[in-house]
Amino acid sequence: MKKNIIAMAVAAAVAAPAAAIADTTLYGKIHASYDFWGGDNVDNSDYSLSSNSSRIGIKGKEAISDNLSLIYQWENGVDWGGVAGAGLGGETRNTFVGFTGGWGTAIAGRHDTPMKRVSRKYDLFGDTVGDSRAILRGRANSQSVGFDERIDNVVAYMTPNMGGFDATLAYISNWSGDGRINNEYDAFSARVGYEMAGFMIDGAYEVHNTDGAAGAATTDEESAYRIGAGYKMAGFKVVGLWQSISDFGFSDGADVDMYGMGAAYSFGKSTIKGQYYVADDAEFLDFTDDAAAELWAVGYDYKMSKQTSVYAVYGSMEADNVGTYQLTKGTGHGERAAFDGPDSNAFSVGVVHKF
Repeated sequence: MKKNIIAMAVAAAVAAPAAAIADTTLYGKIHASYDFWGGDNVDNSDYSLSSNSSRIGIKGKEAISDNLSLIYQWENGVDWGGVAGAGLGGETRNTFVGFTGGWGTAIAGRHDTPMKRVSRKYDLFGDTVGDSRAILRGRANSQSVGFDERIDNVVAYMTPNMGGFDATLAYISNWSGDGRINNEYDAFSARVGYEMAGFMIDGAYEVHNTDGAAGAATTDEESAYRIGAGYKMAGFKVVGLWQSISDFGFSDGADVDMYGMGAAYSFGKSTIKGQYYVADDAEFLDFTDDAAAELWAVGYDYKMSKQTSVYAVYGSMEADNVGTYQLTKGTGHGERAAFDGPDSNAFSVGVVHKF
């Protein structure tokens, strides 16, 4: 009898910590690729291993009442072999604390902007050498923070799904990342979307404010809006996105439109896909000539299991000026040296595993 009591006590002591974290989940993603580079490559490196937005995180939820739960998430980038010795310790990704219920979700922390969520939803080549952010995020030589960002100091509210409609509003108290606390570098971002019967459409607007000290700024704000739409039916998927930026890089009159579309067809465990994006001409402070670019990509995905897939992608970027737009620039596809010319291309084979 005494032995049974002792055994039960030990089992209870061991189970107690597990029960305390029963609603906490460990998750992650391994995305590694081997890339073969061509075009105007500054360091003449023809091939390299890349870790592409690989990550690890924990997330959890605790019920406070019938219509209120605490939620939390910590997520960090992991280099899976792309940079020697990097390992854990990459960029802090979406990390926040908040509350959720039938009324919606409110969070505070570091998070993707609502505008970024739109481009990620309609990109068929995310985190690869065909990622649309090489166009949409903006030029390499610009005072702009960009419009496809994950930023600190975010307070956001997400509505529940209402008959296919949902919306997200976010305020960023300081996008500069340099520790200012005077809120002269704040931003607003919002999106609204609708999805029903294979059809989806999203719109977003974002504005960045500055006190005029951002480099060679000639105006105190830059703004952008984008619209994405798509349709899925019987293995086919077609998507398109249009974006317009005003006073890009806080340069008065520096306006540019960016747009693109893609298509994919899935059969069995395979998917074939293609995508094309364009940035129109625009005048910028650091170039006397117009700057434009074209990005196109084709790829093949093969789903080996529910959690693991492999792929092959070819991407090509052609830009009007040296240093304007760069293949994989700011796209989450590893770390890449700049190109010393306007044209670049890459062929990439990769593996993605989610856990």
